[in-house]
This record gives sequence, structure tokens and C-alpha cells, in this order.
Amino acid sequence: MRTGFIFAVSLAASCALAHAQLRIVDYNTSGARTGLDTVLAAIGAENVNGIAKPLDIISLQEQATSGADTATIVGMLNSLYGAGTYASTTLLGASTGAGTQTIVYNTKSVQLVGQALVGTATGTGQTRQALRAEFQPIGYDSSSDFYIYADHFKASDDATSANRRNIEAQAVRANADALGAGQNIIYTGDFNVYRSTEAMWTTMTASGNGQAIDPINKVGNWHGSPGSFLTALTQSPVTTARYGGQTTGGLDDRFDFQLVTSALMDSEGLAVITSSYHTFGNDGSVAVNADISTASVASLQSRLTGYTTAQASAVITALGTASDHLPVVADYQLPAKMGVAVGSTPARIIKGANTSASVTVSNTANVIAASGADELDYTVTGGGAASGTVTGTDLALGGGNTYQLTLRSDVIGAQSGLVSVHSPSQGVPNPDFSSAISYTVLDHSQPLFLGQGGAVTLTLDFGTVAESAAAGEQTFAIGNWTSTFGDTAGLDLDSILAALPAGPFTTDLATFSDLQAGNALTFHVTMSTDAIGTFDQTYTLQFSDEDLPGAANSGTLSLHVIGQVTAVPEPAVISLVLVALAVGGVARIVRRHPRVLP
Repeated sequence: MRTGFIFAVSLAASCALAHAQLRIVDYNTSGARTGLDTVLAAIGAENVNGIAKPLDIISLQEQATSGADTATIVGMLNSLYGAGTYASTTLLGASTGAGTQTIVYNTKSVQLVGQALVGTATGTGQTRQALRAEFQPIGYDSSSDFYIYADHFKASDDATSANRRNIEAQAVRANADALGAGQNIIYTGDFNVYRSTEAMWTTMTASGNGQAIDPINKVGNWHGSPGSFLTALTQSPVTTARYGGQTTGGLDDRFDFQLVTSALMDSEGLAVITSSYHTFGNDGSVAVNADISTASVASLQSRLTGYTTAQASAVITALGTASDHLPVVADYQLPAKMGVAVGSTPARIIKGANTSASVTVSNTANVIAASGADELDYTVTGGGAASGTVTGTDLALGGGNTYQLTLRSDVIGAQSGLVSVHSPSQGVPNPDFSSAISYTVLDHSQPLFLGQGGAVTLTLDFGTVAESAAAGEQTFAIGNWTSTFGDTAGLDLDSILAALPAGPFTTDLATFSDLQAGNALTFHVTMSTDAIGTFDQTYTLQFSDEDLPGAANSGTLSLHVIGQVTAVPEPAVISLVLVALAVGGVARIVRRHPRVLP
């Protein structure tokens, strides 16, 4: 039940965090002993600085030269995290001592770029060939490559053994120095070194391209030393014959290490998270020369995600059966990743628009804690029709930052701009981004009455029309006039205001939108003759640009409609008028020609 529980917790973490920060382990397992699977699962469940994840690389010592031990360990990890998740290096170095070195790695988080054997194993010099492997984090490029040296130096605290350790150190340093300056190098292994005054340590830490640095700077006489070295001790976790039938003496030496070059100590790009470096299972609760079984179960349980007290106790027991060394664990931050999103910009804007291009820059490194990746530094720059420069920083999981680059709108016509983003952060894949922007700046629309010489006031006169007679129809046209027909905003008629009462006039004039430059719309006005009178109606027309950035009121037109309706005379009145006219005519004749009448 315990093993199944550990498997479920770790498998879930593996699936979710395949490309996250790296957890690297050094472990002299002396094969593949009982309890090793429990220890490996617990390392993946340990929460350090908010990071709990399956191991990505494990440097192994004292492996069978047949490769059988390493194959068993690969099988253990694949049983925990899924078939095909883990693989191992294939080179097996020559050895005149106990076994050889190999490296097992998580294929979902790193890829093996290359491997090589270092030095020559002899009975009087270098005890074993060191293994050098080059890895690249998945999703990154060669600027984030790093090297791991897996070493197992000669044992025993005597002058001859110390000299042989130094011969191996010289071979390793010569190989590392030849890689060139600024390389990311991790020296792992069972160094079997008792104190920092030893020649081997001096060789490893000497200046040069491959200079090794202790991330926790616990340098001195490690053998049997309490105090500041207590939590760094790695050998041996047991005092009794539980390990291989031999009495090993209890925890008293710092034999196992992860040393790094300065490129991994600058907190930039790929770098060791120094606060994560620790001896797994040794929190300082085990006294010098004491057995790992005295370790604080509660302390370990507090760091193991989802573990019960019984499960944490089983891990401590497994540490005593799996090896006579404790594993050294450290997390390494990955370089930042740059994600850039340029928001959509309008294809058309109007002159004078206050418009910008939205640019969001984010650190997209796939991590579970911000400390799992370097911060992303960047500069956003606008070119051409886009202007503005801004620098910023985004932590992993920071959500990104959004900026606005101003788009030019003072020149009518087609415009093109460029959004550029550059990150100087170390190891960022694809640190340069650019995206073209294109749009058109339009002139403002301008309404007018067509055929009126650009008039903004138009009078329509129906004249004088007899009551009930047909008054006819007046026609007029509204156009969108401009001198830049290809780059002009459409015209909107937004409102029509008429004084009340409306009188006898009726029109089909109605609001409209997006009347393109050079086009016109025709409308009509009719006058009813049902009522007698003189009529005068004014329509005030309010216009604006089409609905685009920069749209503004584009003017007012005034339509003035007038007309008069007169009464029609009654028939009797017409007769009297005619009689009057006739009588008047006779009278005029008599006055002018009196002799005509009898």
C-alpha cells in the first residue's frame, strides 16, 4: 500500500511538470538494493522552496560494469513515473575499483546531447574513468546545454589514495577546461575526500575555465566534524551490519558532492538554486557517528508531500538499506522563456486617432514555483508607424505585462510599423521577436448637398400651390465629399432635428451610416395641400465619421423647405365676379360710345 501511494503522488507530479525546473541527484547506490525505489520516490515528493517534483537526473556510482544495476534503476523509475520516462547513458567507464559510473535521466525534461569517458583507469593512478554527459533541457536551445561529470574517486584516507584522487581530478579538470570558458558544468560523485586541504580538492577548485565551486560553501575538515558540517554529511547512514553485512560506523563524512562552475552560480539563466542543495534525509537531527534511524520522522514528513508518519518512517528505514551513502539533491532553475502577444489593431483609423498597439510580454517557463526559472528581462520597441520603448521584467508565473505602442495617425494613407521585443536574459530560447503592423489612416468625412456647389444649407421651394392641387415633389442628394477619395472615412447621418409642428411636409430622409467618399444618397420631400397657409420647415442634420478610432463630428447640414397653399374660389362667387365684370364692361362701353344705345 505504501509503494502504491508513492507511485500515485509522483506520477501525477511527473505528468504535470515534464518541462519544469531540474532536480538533480548524486547517489552512490552500490547497485540497486532494497528500499532504493522508496528513496527515489520520496526525493520526487520532497518539497523544497515550494518545488516538489520527480528527479530529472541521477548521477550513480558503483554500478555493475555489465549495466545491470543501472537498468534495474531505470526500471524502478519507469515503474514510478511511466514506461519510457527514464533512460540512461550507454558508456561504461573502465574501473580498477568498485563498479563504474552511469547517469539516468528523465527524457521528458532533458535530452542527452553527448557522452564521453574521461581519463584512463590504472592500478596506480586514476581508479575509474569518469563519465561526462552533455544535456539540454527540453524546449531550450544549445545556449542552455550543461555538462555533468559522474566521478568516483579513490577511497581511503592515506597519502597514496589521496594522490590517486588528485590524478583523477587533474584528468577531469583538463577535460572540463578544454570545453572553454563560461560552460555550465556540474561535478557529481563520491569524491571520498576527507578535507578541503587535500590536493584533489585544490585541483578541482583551482582557477580556470572549469573551476569548481561548492554551492553551500561548507569547506574544511569534514571527517567526523559536527557543527556547520553536520547537515552536509553523507556517509554512512548506518552504524550496524544492515548494509552489505558490514559495520559502517554511522554518519561522519561528507563524501558526496555536487560542485558547479561559476556560470551556474550567478542566478542567471540555468543556475543552481543554492538554498535547495541538501543531503536528503539529513536535517541535522542525526548526531555524528549516529544511525540514520535516529533522524526526525516528523521533520522529514513535513517535507514529503502527502506522506503519512508511517510512510515517512519507511523512507528513513530505506535510506539505511539502500546504500551506505545518502543522496545529494539540488534544484536548478531553468532560463526564462519569452512569450509575446501583439493585440489586434484596427485595419483603419481616422486622422488624429489616439490609437496604440497592445503588446504583452510574459515569462512562459513551465515551472511550479517562480524560483524554478530565471526572471525574464526584455525591451519592447516600436518602429515605423509604431513608436515607444519600454523595458520590463517578468518572473515565471508572473502573468506577463502589457504595454501600448503609439500608432501614428497624423498622415493620411497606408501605414506600416514593427513591434520588436528583445530579451538579454541568459539562455532564453528565441530571444528576439518581431511582428509587422499595417493599417490605413483615413481623412475625416465631409457632408454636403450635391449640386449646390458644396453648400451646407439647402432651400427647397414648392412655390404657391392651390389648395388640394398637386404640389409635386422636391428631390435632393447628400454626399460625402473629400479630396482623398481612397482614404476617407465613411459618413454617418446620426440625427435629424425638425422644428414642430412639421407642417405639410413629408420626407423619406432617414439616418444612415458608412456612406463612402464620392457617393451620395437621394431623398425626397412632398408637400400636402390640404391646408391653406404659408409654410416654412427647417431640418437640422447632424453628421459624424463612421465608427472607427478617431471618429469625430463631421458637420451639420441645414435643409429649409418652404411653400404656400392658397384657397380655391367657390362657383357662386365666380358667377358674381363674372357678372360684375360684364356689367362693368357695358358701363365702360356706354361711357365711351353713348350713341350706340337706343
